[in-house]
Amino acid sequence: MKTQSDNLPNTIVTVPDIRLDQPTKKVENFDMALKSQIEAMVKTLRDEGGVGLAANQAGYPNQVITIEYAEKDSEAQIPLKIFINPEIVEYSEEKNCAEEGCLSVPKIELDIERAEKIKIKYQDEVGHRKKLTPKGLLARILQHEIDHLNGIIFTHRAQDQLFAKFPELNNLNILFLGSGEFASIILEGLILFGFNTNIITEKEKPAGRDQANKKTAVAEMADKFKKKYFEVDQISELPIELANTPIDLIICADFGRLIPKKILDLPNLGAINIHPSLLPEFQGPTPIPSAILAGVNETGVTIIRMSEKIDQGPILAQVSVELSNSENSWDLEERLATVGLKLLIKALPLIAKKQIREIPQDQTKASFTRKFSKEDGLISWSKSTKKIVRQINAYYPWPGSYTFLGEKRLIIHQAHLEKNKLALDIVQPEGKRPMLWQDFLRGYNGPKPKWFTKIS
Repeated sequence: MKTQSDNLPNTIVTVPDIRLDQPTKKVENFDMALKSQIEAMVKTLRDEGGVGLAANQAGYPNQVITIEYAEKDSEAQIPLKIFINPEIVEYSEEKNCAEEGCLSVPKIELDIERAEKIKIKYQDEVGHRKKLTPKGLLARILQHEIDHLNGIIFTHRAQDQLFAKFPELNNLNILFLGSGEFASIILEGLILFGFNTNIITEKEKPAGRDQANKKTAVAEMADKFKKKYFEVDQISELPIELANTPIDLIICADFGRLIPKKILDLPNLGAINIHPSLLPEFQGPTPIPSAILAGVNETGVTIIRMSEKIDQGPILAQVSVELSNSENSWDLEERLATVGLKLLIKALPLIAKKQIREIPQDQTKASFTRKFSKEDGLISWSKSTKKIVRQINAYYPWPGSYTFLGEKRLIIHQAHLEKNKLALDIVQPEGKRPMLWQDFLRGYNGPKPKWFTKIS
C-alpha cells in the first residue's frame, strides 16, 4: 500500500507480473535468510515511501508483511511492525470506504470498502505466535497486504465491489480512443477493472533525436497487458475488425484526432471525453501546460458528453485539484489522470443507467489552448522570474525551456524561486546529459550573459 505522493520504484514487482496473482507460501524457517529478507523489505518500504509492503511485491514468495507509517503531523502514526504468516480470523460488521493506492499498481488510486476492525493471528520475526485486533488505518493496511499474500490486488477488490453493486457494468462494451500518457493511465484502470474494452490509438510517429517511430503511450500500455489495439491516422471509419462489434459507450481521452458524428452516434450510451481541466476553462489540445502557464490556483478533470464541437459538450462530472507552484506538466498530467480515472469509475454507473445529469457549458467563460512548438521554449529574460518558472514547469517535458550560452543551447529542466530570484536545479548543455546546475557551473569557464543577474 502507498500514500498519495508516492512514486514507483524499480525494485517493486508491478502489474501485470504473474507473481502478484499467485498465493504465497507460509514461512517455516525463522532463520538468517528470513532476517535478511525482512531487513531488505523494511529498507524498500522506507526508500519508496510506502506504508505497507507484502513479500511478493518485493519478489519473495512467502508470507511476510512490513508496515510503518511515520507521516509528519499525522496523528495516525504506526511504528514499524512485522507480520509473518498473518491470517484474518474475524471481520467487524462495521465497514468504511477510503482511498487506497499500491506500489505495485502505480498512478492508480481507488476507493475501497473494508472492515473497520479485524482480528488476526500471526507470528513475529522469531516465530512466536501472536494475536492482534487492529482497527482504523492499521486494519486497512493489513487487509490490503494480506490480500497481496493471497494473490489479490486492490483493483480486484474495487472491481468486485463495483460490479456487485452495479451488475449492469459487467457487460458494458467500451470503445476506448486515446494516445497520450493521460489516456494510458485511464486505460490501465479500465483493463485492471476487467471492462470489455476495444482500443484505438494513433499510429506511431517519429520521436527523439534519431526520429525513430515511437508507439503512443496507449499502445505501450495495451502491449504491457497483451491487449489488442488498432492504430489509425484518421478515424473517418471504424477499423474493419470492429465493424460488427457491439459498442455501448465510447470513452475518449487525449486522442488528438477529430471523431466524426457518425461514430459518436454509434453507441447507445453515447460518447464521453475525459478532459484534464475545469471546462469550459482551457479547452483544446494543451490544457495542462496552459493551466501552469496561466498561474491558476486550481485545475481539474471534466467528463463531458462529446459533440461535434471539440471540448464543448455538456458536463457530466467534474472535480477540482489545487495546483502546486513546483508542479510540472509531467507530474500534473499523472496526478490528473489518477483523479480522472477515479471520477470515471464513479460516473460510469450513472452513465450506464442513463441517469447522469448533463450541464451545458457556459461558453462565455471559455478559454482556449493551442499546440506548442519547440520555438515556444526559448526563455525571454525580460519576463518576471515567476513567469519564467511557470514556463519551465509548463514546458517540461515538451517542448522544453531553453536559453543560450554563446551559441550553445542550455535546456533548463527544473528551477524554483528563491527570494524572487531564479534558482536553477537541473540543466542540460547542448549535446550532453542533464546535470545539476551546480555541477554545470563548476565546469563552466565562459563569459556570464546578462541573464545570470536573475539567477540566485
